[in-house]
Amino acid sequence: MDREYCVNFEPRENEELKLLIERYARREDIPQGTYYVKPGDILREISYLYTGQSAHTMFNGDGQEKLSYILTDGWFLAEGLFSDGADIRIAERYSWARTPLTLYRIDRNVYRTLIEKPVFRNALINSISAKRAYLQRELESVILERTKDRLKKLFIMLSDPSSSADGEWYPLSHDYYHRDIASIIGSNRVTVSRFVSELAQEGFLRVVNKRIQISKDHITDC
Repeated sequence: MDREYCVNFEPRENEELKLLIERYARREDIPQGTYYVKPGDILREISYLYTGQSAHTMFNGDGQEKLSYILTDGWFLAEGLFSDGADIRIAERYSWARTPLTLYRIDRNVYRTLIEKPVFRNALINSISAKRAYLQRELESVILERTKDRLKKLFIMLSDPSSSADGEWYPLSHDYYHRDIASIIGSNRVTVSRFVSELAQEGFLRVVNKRIQISKDHITDC
C-alpha cells in the first residue's frame, strides 16, 4: 500500500520555498484547537502551512464527522483559488488546528508574483495533484469497500515495519483514538471498536499496552 495515500500528509521540507513565501506572504499564527475555516466561509487567499498540523473535516446531517486529511509543513490550502481566474472560493470543509499553526497567507497580488517562480509553481501543482490522488482513492474506497476493509487498509498504511521489535508485529506510525479512526474511515466509534476486537480475534492485529500492532503475515495477505 503506497503511504502517499495515508490520511497524514507528511511534511515537505523546501527551504527555498519557505524563504520565498516568508518574503512575500503575510504570516498568521493560529492557536491550537481553533476552527479557522468553516463551510460557507469566503476564501480570498491561498494558505501555506509553515509549521503545525491542520485537520480538514466534514459533518453529515446527523453530526457524524469524516476526516478528509491532515496537512503538515509545506502543504497548501485552497491552492487552486486563482488558477481559474476567480477571486474567491466558498469553503466546503472545516479546517482546525490540531497543533499551534503558523500559516502564510497569499492574496492575488502576491500570487501573481510567486507563480512566476518555478519553485512555488511546482510546489503548488504537487500539492493539488497529491490531494486529488488521495481523494480519488478515498472515493473509490467508500464506494467499493466495506467499512471493515477500509479499516484494515488504514491500519496497513499506518503500519511501521521499521519500529517492529520482533519483525512479526508492526506498530502504527500514528496513534489514534477509536473516534479519530471512525472519522477517517467514515464510520462511528462503536463500530470501530467492534471491528478492532474482531480483527484481534482473527489474528490481524493485537493490542499491547493500549497500542495496536499489525501482523506481518496479514499485511502480506492483503
